[in-house]
Amino acid sequence: MKMYVLQVKSGYEISVCNELKKQGFDAVLPTIQEYVRRGGKWDLHEKIIFTQYLFIRLKPDEKNYYEIMKTDGVMRFLGCNQPLKYSEQKYIEWLENGGKPIEPSKIYITASGDKMIMSGILRKYSGSEIEYNLRQRKVGIFIEIAGKNHRITLPAVRI
Repeated sequence: MKMYVLQVKSGYEISVCNELKKQGFDAVLPTIQEYVRRGGKWDLHEKIIFTQYLFIRLKPDEKNYYEIMKTDGVMRFLGCNQPLKYSEQKYIEWLENGGKPIEPSKIYITASGDKMIMSGILRKYSGSEIEYNLRQRKVGIFIEIAGKNHRITLPAVRI
């Protein structure tokens, strides 16, 4: 099945995803467990990677289109109702992480300063450019979705 991008109202991502799943659609909402520092300590909080966007796998037909568009919170299909390219769909499936939030990747820094990804989703990242900000417990990667290059921030922790 092809994957499409839906733009949804801000703050409606989870409710729209749940409603579409109730209707029998295969909706995808990639999330991460992000470290947030409050009161001097680090806590993990769940966060949506692409706010205001939802991904859906379906066979395109008029009935599906109208069923999705009448769902409260759905604004429009992006890309003139064109599906994502195969490579873009693979990135979204990678970020989907089997329907579970992405947990922080563990990164080891050698004595010479080289960074080695020991565990987590980043071990499967096939891109070349990674921006490390381990002090903030974040890593930035770049992926192309719907023809545009997007910077995705993923959680990471130094071990």
